Amino acid sequence: MTKPFHSRNARILSPLVIGVIYGLVLRISFQRAPPEALIIVSAAFLVVTPFSLGALAVFMAARRERTSIRRDAAVAAKAMLLFLVTMFITLLEGLLCIVLVLPVFVAASVLGGVLAGWLHRRTLDSKGTVSAFVLLPLLLGPVEAALPPSQSEQTVTTTIHIDAPPEIVFDQLADVRHIAPEELGFAFVHLIGLPKPIEADMQGTGVGAVRVSRWEKNVRFEEVITQWQRPTAMHYRFHIPPGGIPRDALDQHVEMGGAYFTVLDGGYDLAPAAGGGTDLTLTTRFLNKSQLKLYGDLWGRMVLQDFHRSILGLMRHRAETARSA
Repeated sequence: MTKPFHSRNARILSPLVIGVIYGLVLRISFQRAPPEALIIVSAAFLVVTPFSLGALAVFMAARRERTSIRRDAAVAAKAMLLFLVTMFITLLEGLLCIVLVLPVFVAASVLGGVLAGWLHRRTLDSKGTVSAFVLLPLLLGPVEAALPPSQSEQTVTTTIHIDAPPEIVFDQLADVRHIAPEELGFAFVHLIGLPKPIEADMQGTGVGAVRVSRWEKNVRFEEVITQWQRPTAMHYRFHIPPGGIPRDALDQHVEMGGAYFTVLDGGYDLAPAAGGGTDLTLTTRFLNKSQLKLYGDLWGRMVLQDFHRSILGLMRHRAETARSA
């Protein structure tokens, strides 16, 4: 009884382990290869690799047995989730990156697994097909890396109503000292690892002044004022000094001012609301330099919208408190 039990467990686990090992080998290869050969933030790694991983796990699990679509999808999804957990445990990726890639990784792996199962049921001999799937990311990676670089500029705008006049709201924007965690409220981006702001210290007033923002994990960057019109507008451009973002503060693939994403500028606009109070608008412009334009733009906008809501909620709390004082 014991031997069949262990044998059955091995048949279940070994395809998943093989899939994880395959994924780890590709993850390290894409990271360490020169950029002219392989790029990790690319369709070859973020789409084709999970597709091939799911297919490989299904091929290994099927052997010479006929499978079902449901079983193939389950095997592929389990292999992918185990791979993501392994990357987190081994510190190859942080939680923020894993959450960002989770939807496309799981969808691509399930698609690869279902296709592999269909091919297996047609032939019951998958040696050549396995090799093709396994090599696919490494074959497509250099092709994608050779494509000319392109950039996508995106603008994210969020507005909130504040029950306080524009003058009081504007004065809260310049100096934002000692931010308590509860003032920010819940934000998904902070839950998955984005550091929280601690304070913003305005050095000077008017155009050319510098607001120094400090976040958790020793993150520090500057906002150089480009427009100052109290109480209607305060705009700035971002400047990230050397060492302003420690290597362990943000995942390198989503780092501000990093190889794939750059925040350019932003600002606050204030307008008197028709029914009283102020409509405060926060705008941020960023550059997506990755090969995945659509997916990178989507997640960049979602992350910034969530962060905007958190910051604007802080501004509303402080302005309304100052008005009542």
